[in-house]
Amino acid sequence: MTSADTAAYRTPDRLRARIGFHERYPSGAGDFHDWLLAHVDAPPDAAVLEVGAGTARMWTRDPGRVPPGWRLTLTDLSAGMVEAAAEAVADAGISARVLQADVTALPFEPASFDLAFANHMLYHVSDLDRAVAELRRVLAPGGALIAATNGEAHLAGLRELAAEPGRWEGAGVVAEGVAPLPFTLESGGEALARSFSHVSVHRRDDVVFADDAEVVLAYLRSMLYLPPEPSDELLAELAGWEERVRLRLAARPLEVRRSSGFFVAR
Repeated sequence: MTSADTAAYRTPDRLRARIGFHERYPSGAGDFHDWLLAHVDAPPDAAVLEVGAGTARMWTRDPGRVPPGWRLTLTDLSAGMVEAAAEAVADAGISARVLQADVTALPFEPASFDLAFANHMLYHVSDLDRAVAELRRVLAPGGALIAATNGEAHLAGLRELAAEPGRWEGAGVVAEGVAPLPFTLESGGEALARSFSHVSVHRRDDVVFADDAEVVLAYLRSMLYLPPEPSDELLAELAGWEERVRLRLAARPLEVRRSSGFFVAR
């Protein structure tokens, strides 16, 4: 992970802001995790791993859709995320082992799992090939990896707005999502094929017109990383930028294209 990635996922706050945008503007195709799980074929007593599980939303949003016989193990590199996930699954009445782990050095024996999920996280890892090889190692023969990611055009409208503060000379603001991701729906298949013999991709695309300024700004703030002690001048400049965003949205909704999906690797 980059330093910005580490900061983004040290606590759940930024992740929740991003989830909030998609909850405010849901896809006509339904919830992403519902769609993903509908494509999963695994034994009723499967040993299931999720790496980069975050707040465990895939499991806790609708606990009834989790097969009761699945033996869940949820991991995340962030201690804050592990704490949030453990609390969430306990509150939902879901039995799961939750622990801190690095996907490039998983603390599991070979062939420990029938199914593994790596959702919207492989573009953050420092060594993609090593992470994919580790996921292959811990899967049993016949097991499958589900790896969700985004397309190259995903959220281009939001990324363009967030890029402005990152261009301010001398401000020290880093804007996430400006540089191309290393694992996308267009490029990820090649990386997976280096460790798996069969890779397929499922994708869905839509467009939303966002007019809720506070929801949009919450997402944009989640993409920005400020110096540890931002100056009063920088804070004033950011306030002015936020006001320009509000005025723009008041004039017309922001067109936001979404492109997301997942790979199945065996």
